[in-house]
Formats: sequence, structure tokens, C-alpha cells
Amino acid sequence: MRIGQNPAKMGLPAYRPKQLGIAVLSYIPSQEGYFAQSLEILRYQVASIHRSTPDFDLLVFDNGSCAEVQEELRQLLRKGLINTLVLSRFNLGKTGALNWIFSAMPNEIICYSDSDVFFKPGWYEHSLDLLDTFPNVGFVTAQPCLFDVLGGTGSAHHAIDLLSGVDILEIDIPPDAENEYVRGVDNGSAGIRDHLLKRWKIIRHRETGKEGIIGASHMQFLARRNIIEKVFPLPARFGLSREDDRFFNLRVDQLGLLQLSTREFYVFHMGNRLDEHTYDEIRTLKLDDILSQPELPWNAERLSSTENPAKRRAFRLFALLSRWTAFRNLIRRFYNFLFEFFAQGK
Repeated sequence: MRIGQNPAKMGLPAYRPKQLGIAVLSYIPSQEGYFAQSLEILRYQVASIHRSTPDFDLLVFDNGSCAEVQEELRQLLRKGLINTLVLSRFNLGKTGALNWIFSAMPNEIICYSDSDVFFKPGWYEHSLDLLDTFPNVGFVTAQPCLFDVLGGTGSAHHAIDLLSGVDILEIDIPPDAENEYVRGVDNGSAGIRDHLLKRWKIIRHRETGKEGIIGASHMQFLARRNIIEKVFPLPARFGLSREDDRFFNLRVDQLGLLQLSTREFYVFHMGNRLDEHTYDEIRTLKLDDILSQPELPWNAERLSSTENPAKRRAFRLFALLSRWTAFRNLIRRFYNFLFEFFAQGK
């Protein structure tokens, strides 16, 4: 039996998504061994996104992490550092989770990131600049590409010669770029370097002089939603597989779309251990200040930005007052009284 009327029917506005939506996929099954610092790394990633990104919605899809990690994610949600949190009891596999994520995100522009990527100021602006400057771009990664996922079999970039207003250059990869890349993905041994690209193909826009590197990574990228919808869903066979990851790059290439990356490192791979380089970035951006902020009242950020200013100011005042337990209890009792009164049909 229903008594009274659901208050949501009385003109309560629905949340309006931001233009940019960022999705992070996490999987931390324990806090030991390989994963000993993974939760701390994920926390700093979330903080770096907030410090370096102007306006966005953040979705975190947790792919079967341990209970302690999922509770920490709930706390980040309560602090307002995560907008949408999806907790899975099982590991759906990376591609399986991406199929779910991209079918649900409503934002016009979507960024995906693994849970060990550090975001630096300028990542979004420079990535979006490449999306806007060059035609037929599928997605953009905010760090230089040094590894060809498709192993030289990609074909979409061959059509660049038919595009007007752009030039193609080839340059040797600078040693400092290679060292920065290797620092994030390996301990510096020669093994990983043997598989890296030795030269970059650069696409240059003649009129503006803007440049991007041909090639991109699936560990972090920016794309428009209408492109994402053409690429996904993808086959999901394993929990984590280079072959499954390759399907993404292959599908984008088959659509005739370019995969580009920035000339500078606006994101970098933290891996599973925090080194002094990362700690320097953490201190420079004062990320601990973001993580130490108090939890927000549950309704504090639900208002649409299009609400009239007077109502918005009133709700902000109530949000501040609601931090006091006595005030919350008083308002709750008053609300229950009004509900019971109007439920009587008078």
C-alpha cells in the first residue's frame, strides 16, 4: 500500500551530466604483494583528476576488489570525489567491464583510464585540441605513444595522405621520452626497450602548426561518445589480456579512424609502486589536501547547474546547516510530521 505522494514527483530536477565523463576501472583483489600500494595509487589518481580537470563526472567501476578497497571507494563517494560508483562482486574482465561502462555513460566526451594513471594539468585541453583539430580521429591518449599495439598492421593512418591541410613527419624518439615511458611501465631493464618504437610519425596541421603522434594507448584515452558507440561492445574472453585489449585498437582502425597521442606527457603510468618522481608530483599538486577533505552531506551536490540562483543559495545554506546533527534531526522530524499530515488526505 502506498501512502502519500513520492516527493520526487513534485518537480525534483534530474541530474544533468557534464560534457566530460571520466571512467576509471579498478581491480585490487588484496592489499598484499603486487597490490600492496594499489589502493593508495588509486586514491592519488582520483585526486589528480580533480586537481587537473576543469569540469567532469567521475565514474568508478570496481571489478571485484576486496571488501576493504570497496569500502574506501564508498568513502570517496561520500566525499564527493566520485560521482557514480559501481561495485561488482565478480571480475567481469577488463573488456567486459568496458562494455558495461560505455553502454551506460551519458556524457558527450568520454575519458577512460586504468586505475594507475596520474593526470597532470592540461591533459584534457591538449587531448581535446587534437580531437578538434584533425579529421577522422577515433581517440587520443594524453602521453606520447611508444608502443604499437597493432604491431605495424594498422591501416587507417595511410589515408592521411588524402587529407587536405596536414603533413606527415618522421622523427627519432627523444631519449628523455623513452626514459619517461619506461620509468612507468618497467624497472628500466633493456627488455621493454627492445619492443618500443624507434621513430614517431607526426601529423601536423599546416594552418595552426598543431601536432600529434600517430598511435595511442588503451590505458588512457579521450573519445567522443558517438565514436565509442561504434566501437563497443567488444569480445570479452579473459580477465586481462593483451589480445582482448588489441580488439579495441583494431576496431578503431577498421573504422578508418586515427589513433593519436600528445607530444608531451600529460598523464603517466604510476604502476604498482609509488616512486620519488610520483611523490614529487603529489606534493606539487597538493593532492593530500583533496583527499583529506570531509565527507559531504549526501544531497550537497545533487542540484542542477540550471536551478535559479535563489534556490541554489538556499540549498547551499541548508547543506551547510545539515552538517550539524541536531539540525538534521529537527528537519527530519518536521518532514515526517508534514508527510503524515498530508498523507491523511486533508
